[in-house]
Amino acid sequence: MSTENIIPGITPTRMQLLELKQRLELANKGYELLSEKLEALTGELFSTVMLYKQKREKVQETITESQDQFIQLQLQMGEVTIKNVAFGYPRKFNLESMSRRLMGISVPVFQIRQETFYKEDLIHYSMSETTARFDSSLKIFENALQAIVSLAEIQSTLTRLAREIIETKRRVNALNYIIIPRIEATVSWIQLTLAEREREAFVRLKKVKKKLSKK
Repeated sequence: MSTENIIPGITPTRMQLLELKQRLELANKGYELLSEKLEALTGELFSTVMLYKQKREKVQETITESQDQFIQLQLQMGEVTIKNVAFGYPRKFNLESMSRRLMGISVPVFQIRQETFYKEDLIHYSMSETTARFDSSLKIFENALQAIVSLAEIQSTLTRLAREIIETKRRVNALNYIIIPRIEATVSWIQLTLAEREREAFVRLKKVKKKLSKK
């Protein structure tokens, strides 16, 4: 038997054999659990990819709509007026980052929150300088912002899922191709060594009995 895969520093004893069999059982159990986790993570990744595609399409739609609205606003109000109104517009948004657990890993949750001083039911810009399209454009711009943040959340989730899949797959491969085979090879080596010792002891015992019988 080749000794290349045998774990170094192992003494071929029955106690060591028992310990290695226990390690082998744990390694096989770990391999099964990690394989199940890898399968679940891969399924979750595919689902998240589908959601990402939907979110990306939504972002593209809202950005296109926002660009069209802005062009129309420029034609109606003029670029200078839009800038003046925008600089005086007090509404501000804060991006808050939290986290949640998904398949045992932490993924981000992004939320947009408005400044507390802002009251949505009040008009905060000059009615004489703006048009009805300006009011509807604000809502469209806010929808686009929300869609972009939502897409960023899904994209970050995808990145972390992919990273976890790579790490889990590395551990599964290590167990399957390195750790478990080495333990199995070492167990076989110890069993063969112990069996050989028993045969040698049996032969010596027979020789001793034979000599004693002659006497």
